[in-house]
Amino acid sequence: MKRKTALARAAILLIFFFSISLLSFSQTNFRVSGKVTDETGKPVSGATVTVKGTSIATATTTDGSFVLNVPSGNAILVVTSIGMANLEISVNNRNEISISTTSIATSLQDVVVVGYGTQKKKSVTGAVSKLKNENFDERPIVRVDQALVGQLAGVTVRQNTGIPGKGFSIQVRGSGSISGGNEPLYVVDGFPLSVNSSNTSNGTFSTGNPLDNINPNDIESIEVLKDAAAAAIYGSRASNGVVLITTKRGQTGKAKITFNAYGGYNQASKKLAMMNGDQWIAQATEVINAQYVTKYGSVGATANDDQATRLLRNGGAFDANIMLDPRWTMPGHPGLQYIDWQDEIERKGQIQNYELSASGGTDAVKYFISGNAGINDAFIMKVGYKVFSLRANVDANVSKKIKVGVSILPSYSITQDPGIDSKDAIFHQALSLAPVQEDTMGVFVNTGKNGQYIWSSTTNSPVGKLTYNKGTTKRYRTIGGM
Repeated sequence: MKRKTALARAAILLIFFFSISLLSFSQTNFRVSGKVTDETGKPVSGATVTVKGTSIATATTTDGSFVLNVPSGNAILVVTSIGMANLEISVNNRNEISISTTSIATSLQDVVVVGYGTQKKKSVTGAVSKLKNENFDERPIVRVDQALVGQLAGVTVRQNTGIPGKGFSIQVRGSGSISGGNEPLYVVDGFPLSVNSSNTSNGTFSTGNPLDNINPNDIESIEVLKDAAAAAIYGSRASNGVVLITTKRGQTGKAKITFNAYGGYNQASKKLAMMNGDQWIAQATEVINAQYVTKYGSVGATANDDQATRLLRNGGAFDANIMLDPRWTMPGHPGLQYIDWQDEIERKGQIQNYELSASGGTDAVKYFISGNAGINDAFIMKVGYKVFSLRANVDANVSKKIKVGVSILPSYSITQDPGIDSKDAIFHQALSLAPVQEDTMGVFVNTGKNGQYIWSSTTNSPVGKLTYNKGTTKRYRTIGGM
């Protein structure tokens, strides 16, 4: 009897554990299949179907179908796909499920292309700065780099010279090298322009600045890539950052013609305070007398000694270092001319700029064409910059899958700089030259057959240098891409 009871209990336990095993087996093998489609009924391939709260997941095939083993019939499926709305679907003990999702509008502004991939814009806010052409045409600028002054965080723009047309110095997040260059890489409509060698087929440009002759009003936007990831695609050339310049392109619609012109003048904001003729004579008299007394004071020489006495003490030899020009004390200073060298070389430099553009197109072909002529004279005579440029951007839809774009920018510029800027250059010499000269030579002292005023320096006339030293650089340049 006891043996029968034990056998019965063992049978009951065996049945219980067997039932539990079947239940567990059935729960871990609840098979769900289905298909994911969009709002038009087309299959969505590559969508991810995940069991919520677990790592169980699969991807839809090319026809949008999927098969998944879920832990229970009450599981929740999460469906995600790029460009589609995320969905959560309850299984509800169904073995077959049809899932319809909808596409969502995404903004390209949410993503920034950086090097070989993309990053979320919020992740690279500090690494990318952007400047749109919203008011370039309202500013009298002749160069693209002028538009960057004080506009972008982390980008330092310096004007190293006041000569019109000369490039600015741009540094992204400070200097990256002590002995090497610190200029960034410029990329205009996808075409890289470097500053480290001549303007050859590889897009480098040494005889000028990569931004030379580019019309600022042709620019649509300027972006500066500051970190290594953003600039990675351009290699070592981008070690100092990348300046991406996008020019305007045509839009579908009627032809739009725009004419823009402005004018003005360059003028020195103020004159440097220099000695006039009378002040210079008084100073020169004091210096020469001091040198004369120092040399012959031990034998009784005084500052009141006349020219004959000084000649006698000096053995009859003339020496401008210890002898005065007698005309300095004569009324009207006969034979001498007072010259303000700043007035002689400075002027009001004219500024003129004219631009004509046309844009428009159809769904098949879009175009943007512009022409520019600019004249920018410096406030120093014979120094200036002229530029003439054309631009044509044409985009054509050859087929639904093929789009062709062509950009070309021919330009011609003339820069006149006889050597006006920097230490010991013409402007510096003009400030150091004596304001008293022989009236027979005037402003062309020590130039050509003219000699020099004995009590002045041997410096050539700055007016003569500016007149006869041309310093003209003519530059033809064409940038093209397809």
